[in-house]
Amino acid sequence: MSDPKNPFVHSLTLSSIQLVKVCVLSVTLLPIRLLIALICLTLATILAVVGLKGLEKGDIDKRPFTGWRLAVRNVICYILRFMFFCSGFSVKIVGKQASPEDAPILAVAPHSSFFDALAVCVMGAPSVVAKAETSSIPFWGSLIKYTQPVLVHRLDTNSRLNTIKQITERSEGRGWQQVQIFPEGTCTNRSCLITFRLGAFYPGVAVQPVLLKWDNMTDCVTWTWEGIEAWRIIVYTLSQFYTNLTIEYLPPYNPTKEEVQDPKLFAANIRAVMADSLGVTTTDCNYLDYLRIEKSRTLVKKVQKLQRKMLMPLIEATSEEKQLTVNMDLLGERLGVAQDLSELSVVEELCGKVDLRNLRLVTLLATEEDALETFLAQTFIMYNPELGPDKVSSESLEGVLSTVMLLNQKEAKEAVVNMSKGEDDLVVDKKDLEDFLLNKKPNYVKVLRCWEMGLTEAGMTAAGMGDLLAMSASLTKEMNRRMEKVAESGSNLLSAGKEVVSDVSATITASRDKVTDVLSSAVTSLHKRTGSGNIGSKSETSDKKLD
Repeated sequence: MSDPKNPFVHSLTLSSIQLVKVCVLSVTLLPIRLLIALICLTLATILAVVGLKGLEKGDIDKRPFTGWRLAVRNVICYILRFMFFCSGFSVKIVGKQASPEDAPILAVAPHSSFFDALAVCVMGAPSVVAKAETSSIPFWGSLIKYTQPVLVHRLDTNSRLNTIKQITERSEGRGWQQVQIFPEGTCTNRSCLITFRLGAFYPGVAVQPVLLKWDNMTDCVTWTWEGIEAWRIIVYTLSQFYTNLTIEYLPPYNPTKEEVQDPKLFAANIRAVMADSLGVTTTDCNYLDYLRIEKSRTLVKKVQKLQRKMLMPLIEATSEEKQLTVNMDLLGERLGVAQDLSELSVVEELCGKVDLRNLRLVTLLATEEDALETFLAQTFIMYNPELGPDKVSSESLEGVLSTVMLLNQKEAKEAVVNMSKGEDDLVVDKKDLEDFLLNKKPNYVKVLRCWEMGLTEAGMTAAGMGDLLAMSASLTKEMNRRMEKVAESGSNLLSAGKEVVSDVSATITASRDKVTDVLSSAVTSLHKRTGSGNIGSKSETSDKKLD
C-alpha cells in the first residue's frame, strides 16, 4: 500500500490574478452572498424550530417524520440549495441515489470541507452521523437536529455501542430516511482515503458509496487540521465566480457473508472501490500517526545536525565498548563537542539525563538499511541482556516505544499489555513484539522507517541539500520582500535600492559561509563523520549493477 503525502495538511497560495479577483469580489459580490446566506439560514432555522416544536428530547429518535414535518424538511432542503446556488456553488450529479430499501446507508467520501453540507441538502437531508456538539452550533444546530441525526457523544463510554445500535435499528426499520455518514470521520485534502470508521458497516446491510469531487482550478474549500482558517475558506470561496461540486453515486454495495461477519473487511473493500473510482490511493495512517511521522523526521534532522558538529561518528561515540551511562555535564566531552552546543538538546530529548542507550539505538536505526530488523535485534540486545536474546522487560520496552515510536505513556503501556500475556506479565518476547508491529500496528513501522539511512552518506547529503534549498528559499523570500518594499516607496527608490543591494550582499555572504559549512560537512567529511563507508560501498556496487 502506498504512503501518500500527509492528507491532513492543505496549503493555499493564490496567484496574483486570484488575489486581485478576491479583493474585487470580496467588496462587491461577497457582501451580497453573505446577506442572502444569512436570510436563507435564518428562514431555514425558523422552519426547523417550528418543525421541532412539541417534540421532547427523545421523540426525535423514536420514529421518522411524516406529514407536515416531512414537508417542512423538504422545504428546508430547497432553501439551503438556493442559498448555495446564490453563493456560486454549481452541482453536477452523476449516477442515481438509491432508495432506502436498496441502500439504507450512504457512505460519503472524501470528506474535505464544511461545504460538504451541500451534498447533504442535495441528498434530501438523510440522517447524518455527527458529533453531539454540532447540534448546538448556531443556525446549523437546529438544521442538523431536523435531519433526525445519529449523534455521537464522545465523552460517553457507551456512545460507540449506542451509535451502532441506532444505525442498525434505522437501517432495518421501515419509513426511515437513509443514514448518511462520512466514514473517514474527519476532513482531509482528498489526496487519499484514510481508514474508514466502522459504524456504517456493523449493521451488515447494503451501503451506497457516494463520491464528492470539488473540481476547481483553485482549491479554496479544503479545510484540514493544518491549513487555512475557516473564515478565510469562506471569504475565498464566496469570492469566486463559481465553485464546482460533482456528486457521484456508485452502485449499492451488498456485503458478502464474510463482510457481514467482519465489518473491518467490509469497510476496507468499500474504501477500495471508492479509491479506485476517484483515482487516489489509500492509507491506514490516522492524524496522530502522521504527527508521529513528522516528529520522527524532525528528530532525524536534529541528530544529523549534531553529527555535523562532531569530530567522530555517533556510531563510534555510542559504541558498546564505551559506557552508555554518562553525566549530562560531561556529555559534550564524551561526544567531542562544546558542552553549551545547542544541538546537544536532542540527546536529552531522546535519553533523559544519563542513559545514552536510546541515542545508540536511533543511531543504529539511522545507519542500517532495514530499521525494523535493526530495532527488533538491538532492543533485545541493549535492554535487559540478563533476560536472554529474545526477551525484554515491559518497563524497558515502554520507554523504548515512547522514545522511538513517540507514543505517550498511556499508549506505550497499552501497547506492551497487548503484546504480552497481560498486565501482570513483566516480560515481552521478541516474536510478540514483531507480530504486534507487523500485524496490529503497521503504522508504527512507518515511524521507525523515518530513521533509515539518516546518518549514512546518502542521508546526510540529502539533508545537506535540503538545508541548501531551505536557505535558498529563505534568501529568495527576503529579496522579494525587500523589492516589494522598494516598489512601495517610490520617492526613496534609489536609497532603498542601495539598502537592498547592501543587505542582500550581506545575506549572500552569510549564506555562502553556511553553504560552505553544509557542503564540507555533508560531502567532504561524510565518510569520517558517519562511519558509513561500507553502506556507501554497497550503494556504489548496486549502482554498478544497475548500469
